[in-house]
Amino acid sequence: MNQNSTITLDIEGMTCTACAARIERILYKNTKVEEANVNFPLKQAEIKPDESLNVEDLIEDIYKAGYSAKVHEEKEVKDNKYKKFFVPFLSLIMTIGVASLLSRGYELQANLVGIFVIIFFGRRFHISSFRNVKSLNFNMDSLISIGSLSSIIVSLLPLVGNESFVDTGGYIISFLLIGKTVEEISIQKSISISDAIKKSIPKKIRVIRNNKEKFEDTDLVSIGESIKILPGEMVPIDGEVIEGDTLVDESIITGESIPIQKKPGDQILSGSINLSNNIVLKINKINSESTFNQIAEMVKKAQLSKPLIQNLVDKITTVFVPGIILLASITFLTRFYLLDENIIRALSIAISVLVIACPCALGLATPLVLYKTSILANSNGIIFKGYDILERLNRIDALVFDKTGTLTTGIFRIKEVSHSIHYTKEQVLSLVASVEQYSNHPIARSILLEAEEAGVEVHEAVDVVETPGKGIEGIVLGKKINISKSLNLEGVETKLIILIDKEEILIDLEEELNAESYVVEDLSSRFKLSILSGDNDIKTGEFAKLLDIDDAIGNLSPKDKLKKITDLQKSFNIAYVGDGINDAPSLKQADVGIATSSSTQFARSAGDIILLKGSLDKINTIFTISENSFKRIKQNLFLALIYNISMIPIAVSGSIQPRYAALAMALSSISVVLNSTRIIKT
Repeated sequence: MNQNSTITLDIEGMTCTACAARIERILYKNTKVEEANVNFPLKQAEIKPDESLNVEDLIEDIYKAGYSAKVHEEKEVKDNKYKKFFVPFLSLIMTIGVASLLSRGYELQANLVGIFVIIFFGRRFHISSFRNVKSLNFNMDSLISIGSLSSIIVSLLPLVGNESFVDTGGYIISFLLIGKTVEEISIQKSISISDAIKKSIPKKIRVIRNNKEKFEDTDLVSIGESIKILPGEMVPIDGEVIEGDTLVDESIITGESIPIQKKPGDQILSGSINLSNNIVLKINKINSESTFNQIAEMVKKAQLSKPLIQNLVDKITTVFVPGIILLASITFLTRFYLLDENIIRALSIAISVLVIACPCALGLATPLVLYKTSILANSNGIIFKGYDILERLNRIDALVFDKTGTLTTGIFRIKEVSHSIHYTKEQVLSLVASVEQYSNHPIARSILLEAEEAGVEVHEAVDVVETPGKGIEGIVLGKKINISKSLNLEGVETKLIILIDKEEILIDLEEELNAESYVVEDLSSRFKLSILSGDNDIKTGEFAKLLDIDDAIGNLSPKDKLKKITDLQKSFNIAYVGDGINDAPSLKQADVGIATSSSTQFARSAGDIILLKGSLDKINTIFTISENSFKRIKQNLFLALIYNISMIPIAVSGSIQPRYAALAMALSSISVVLNSTRIIKT
C-alpha cells in the first residue's frame, strides 16, 4: 500500500459524536494507523495507514466495537426524505395506541405493542448501547436504551400490580426517532450540495481521435488529447482552448459570478460551464489531478478535520454520559429508599433524568456549521484546508503581506525613463516595444500595453534573440536594441536596462496596485498591517504610503521574511498573505497562511487557505465567514448547554414526565439543527 494514500471507510451504527470519538480511539489503537479522523455527519472515517496495514483488521476492530464498516465506494443513492418519517410516525401512532389500550383495560395487548415499539423500533439504540457497555463505554444511546428498557422492566415487575409503564418507553423511542430523522435530513442537506456538484462533472468525455469524435471515460484520456465541449456542457478536465472562442461560467470553481471570455491559448478549468459556442480543448491534466478534483479533495479533507472546540466537546461527552447515569441512579435510590416514594414514581423521575440529559444537541453543535461553512467558502472561491483554521483566524490580530504579486497585479507600468541625449521618451518606448512584441514575458506585454496607450508606433524588428531569464535584443530601424532586466531579491524585474546602439537608458518599472484603498482601510481598522518585500526599501516604502501602511520593510530575502514573521509572533497572531515560492516558508510559519489566486503550487501547498479567484477583497470575506461561523458554533453550544443546565434540575425534582423529557430532548437537537442551517453572512 502506498504510504501516502488514504483509506475512506463508510461506517454504519453511529448515532452521535461520542460514537465517532470512540471509533477514532479504536483506530488509533492499531499501531499501523498513522492518522485517523472519524466524521459523524459524513458517517465516514478517513485513515492514513502505513504500507503494511490490513484494512480487514480495521473493519473487524470496528465491528467488535459495535459498528459496521466497509471501504467507501462512490455511488449515487436516491433517497426519499418523506419515507424516512414513516417508521418514526408509525412508532408514535402505535405508542398512542398503547395508551388507548391501557385506558380500556387491555394491559396484555398494550404491553405487547409497547414492548414491540421499544425493542424493534428502538433496536439501533439498544444494539449500540449493549456493544458499548460490554467494553465499559457509555454514549448517548446508553441513556436512551436504559431509559426505555426500564419502562418494560418496571411494567413487568409484580410489585407494581396491573399498572403498565410501556407507553412511556414508546414515547421516548418515538420522539427520539422523529428528532433523529430531522437531524439526518438536515445533515444530508448540508453536505449534499457539494456532492451534487461533484456528481454533475461528466464521467464521459467527447474525445477527438483520427478526426472522429468518440465518447470515452474521463479516466481513460491522456494529456495532449483533444476534447470537444458543446454549449451548456460542464468541462470535465482542465485544458487549453485550441479551437473556437466562448464564454464560460467559473462560479462553481472560483466564485467568479461574471462569465469569462475564452479564446485559443486560454486555459479552462474543470468544473467550468461552456455558455456560448463549441470549443476544442487540449487536455493538460489527467482527471485525478484536475482542478475540480483537487478542490473536492481539499474540501473533503477539511470536512473530516475538527476544530479544537469540537475535540473539547467530544471529551466532555465521554465524561458527561457516565455522570448522568450515576446521577439517575442516585435519584432513583434517594427517592425510593430515602423519600419512600413508590417504585413507579422513583423510576419515572430517574428515566426523565436519563432522557432529558442526553447531550445529542451538544454533539451536533459544531459539525453542521462546518458543512455550511465549507459550502459558503467554496462558493466564494475560498478553500479552507482544515476547520481548526476557523479558531486560529478568530485569534489573528496582524496581517502581513508579500508585496509583489500579492498587493500588486503583475502588470508593470513605466514609472520613469532616464534622460537620453538622442531620444525622446516616446521614441525610447517605440523602439523597446518593437523588440518586446516578440516576447511572451509579462514585462513585454506590459510594455506593449504602455505603447498602445501612449499611441506610439511599433515597428518590425529583425534578428530578434531572446535569452530566457536575461533579456532580449533585436534591430529596429537599423538600430541595435538590447534589453536586459535588473532583478530584486524576489527575482522580480524592477528596472529595464536599455542599450540603443551604445547609449544606456534605464526604465524604472512599478507594478499596478492590486489592493483597493477601501479594502486596506477596512483591514487596517481590524488588524496591524505590515508589508515584507524583496524590493528595495525606497520602493517598498513608497508603495506602503499609497496604502497608508506604516510598517513596511524591503530588501528582504525569504530567510529574512521568515525571521521577521517569527519576531512578530512574539507579540501578535499572524496571518501571512503571499503567492510565490519564496513565500512558502513564511506561509508555513505564520499562524494562518493565505495563498492568493496567483500563487505558485509551492505557495498553495504551504498555505492553510487558498484563494481561487479575486484580490484582497477576499481577505475580508475570509474573516467575515470565520467570525460568523464561529459565532454560530458558540450559539449552538449555548443552546445545547443551557438546555442541559436548566432541564436536569427540573427532571431531578420530578417536575417532568419521561415522555415530555424525550420530546424536550428531541426539540433541543432540532433547535440546534435549525440554527445551524440558517444562512451564514459573508
